[in-house]
Amino acid sequence: MKRIPLLLAWLSLSGCTSLYFQPTRRFYVSPDEFKLKYEAVRFASRDKTGLTGLFLHASTAPVRGTVIQFHGNGENMTSHYVYAAWLTAQGYNVFAFDYRGYGASEGKPGLPGAVKDGIAAIDYVMGRQDVDSTRVAVWGQSLGGALAVTAMGSRQGPAVQALVLESSFDSYRDLAQDVLSRNWLTWALQWPLSRLLISDRYRPNRHFASLPPCRILVIHSEADQVVPYRFGKRLFTRLPEPKEFWKVERARHLEIFAGYGAIYRPRLKDFLDRAMSSR
Repeated sequence: MKRIPLLLAWLSLSGCTSLYFQPTRRFYVSPDEFKLKYEAVRFASRDKTGLTGLFLHASTAPVRGTVIQFHGNGENMTSHYVYAAWLTAQGYNVFAFDYRGYGASEGKPGLPGAVKDGIAAIDYVMGRQDVDSTRVAVWGQSLGGALAVTAMGSRQGPAVQALVLESSFDSYRDLAQDVLSRNWLTWALQWPLSRLLISDRYRPNRHFASLPPCRILVIHSEADQVVPYRFGKRLFTRLPEPKEFWKVERARHLEIFAGYGAIYRPRLKDFLDRAMSSR
């Protein structure tokens, strides 16, 4: 029974940070290995925290647009950009970046800072001379989807054309409660712990009404073992129009464009093409 007090002490000390942010400083894989044309860039967050990014250039002409990737909660961009790098062969630039505390970015991870980082990433891409600011999309994966919604809803400036939310959610507290319900040690305390220790100040559903007009795509798998399918459905239901939902059957968390890429990559390209041509 000693494990329960220890677990509660850990939860109270770590709070939301360790549950939602699991960064590493390790360098995983270079774009050179895939023969991608890219730039390693540095830019500043809203509070001057130094951030890092990878700008992958489209390998075909004409350039159809630019996609900003908000990656998930684990590792860092040097492992996550591979989920989106295939878009370069379809005429899209891809900008992957690391939130504070991830990879070579400065600072400590946390929700308030990560939202500022997301806003800064969009501003950075919109301000590049080689980017058509009327042809920009945001692709948020898992935690990155939640951060993308809050960043876009909090930001002032030119709007992106499309928002893609893959395997994401609309409430940090509700997802934390679900995670706590999966372990017998915390099952009985799932509701009070999720409410007492997890802040929902930056929850995405507070920002749905302030999202700029854009096409929205929500993608979620019924087999997602990390963020259950019902979170994706609820997210979609509450988001404003125009929107569409793709139900995936067998893919596990963030496997949709990897193991099932032959099906869903062409569909995503078509969605982006339509969004870019509707400006």
